[in-house]
Amino acid sequence: MLNVGIIGYGGRVSSMARLMGIYAIPYRIAAIADPRMDEIKARNDAALESTRFYPDADAMLAGETGLDGIMVGTRCYLHTPMACKVAATGLPLFLEKPVAITFDQVKALNAAFAGYAAPTVVSFPLRLTPIVQTVKQMIDADMIGTVEHVIAFNDVPYGDVYFYDWYRNYDQVGGLFLQKATHDLDYIYYLLGQKPRELCGMNTRRVYGGDKPFDLKCVDCPEWETCPESPRNLFYDRFSGQQVDSHSERLCLYAQGIQNEDLGNLLVEYENGVQLSYTQNFFARFKAARRGARFYGYKGTIHFDWYENKIHLFKHQSPSVETIEYTGEMPHFGGDRELVLDFIMAMRDRKQSRSTIDDGILSALTCLWARESAATRRYCQVVMPD
Repeated sequence: MLNVGIIGYGGRVSSMARLMGIYAIPYRIAAIADPRMDEIKARNDAALESTRFYPDADAMLAGETGLDGIMVGTRCYLHTPMACKVAATGLPLFLEKPVAITFDQVKALNAAFAGYAAPTVVSFPLRLTPIVQTVKQMIDADMIGTVEHVIAFNDVPYGDVYFYDWYRNYDQVGGLFLQKATHDLDYIYYLLGQKPRELCGMNTRRVYGGDKPFDLKCVDCPEWETCPESPRNLFYDRFSGQQVDSHSERLCLYAQGIQNEDLGNLLVEYENGVQLSYTQNFFARFKAARRGARFYGYKGTIHFDWYENKIHLFKHQSPSVETIEYTGEMPHFGGDRELVLDFIMAMRDRKQSRSTIDDGILSALTCLWARESAATRRYCQVVMPD
């Protein structure tokens, strides 16, 4: 029986902990450290019947001696400090992304895990999806020749969550390069096998934000009849009568003090000279959603989009297209099941994962320099700061 400890029992990490059950390898959530411990216990969750609860990570790490691995699922600004506490244990670690949201944090994390012997799993599901794994096979098989150019895109259909929920707190999330681009930059690095060398970033806020009070809830707003984001209009217009909670805790998207960008762009040059153009958007909706990339070689182009659930191989030497279509829907397009498998194997067999702390550090560092570039309007080298 594998004993798992969890620091910060949030929605994402709790679902990942449950997902481990699909592999029929015995495990249990042995301990949870969370300041909301009484609230969590009050849910009477059968999966937590034998779980010991602690108010904070220090108490859990001092009180538990039989853990096989630890998962960190706190809010983003706590990922680094909690991971550094786990580093002292030498245990396998599952760490949510982004692994750091400041340069000081990324330096601290890099130092804490230098030469770390135990396996680490960073929550980068996209690189482990069936689509990316197939694209990697195609690239490795030289089906398009050497990759010379990449265009990637992420039009987020649920992007308003970063403006009405706790994600709007910039000091807790670090901006949306760190929230979203961190995934895309990771799978691109994985497919290229090349580290980013230099980049130029731009971002802005064109739609969300405004002059309303920062703590204004939609249900308390006098403009509930006219605002397109009000619970009433979400119910009648955007969601065509599907149920929307009229007592929602949604906060006003048009509030002052919102710092998150609602669109961003990056140009990245990699070690071997390959160039990437990346764009992300947070006000696209419904069928405008897309997430994927085009990889260009001399012999062909690979195009994939997770929302379309297809890979297209465009051959440059013949007027033909090969298409691979996937069926079914899985969490994070099938990547989550692979992440939890890696964590199980890390705990049981001390097997190294396919998404390591080094990958997390590189992606966070790239996003931090992208944020710096956007703020200063200059090109930036992707290096560990002094």
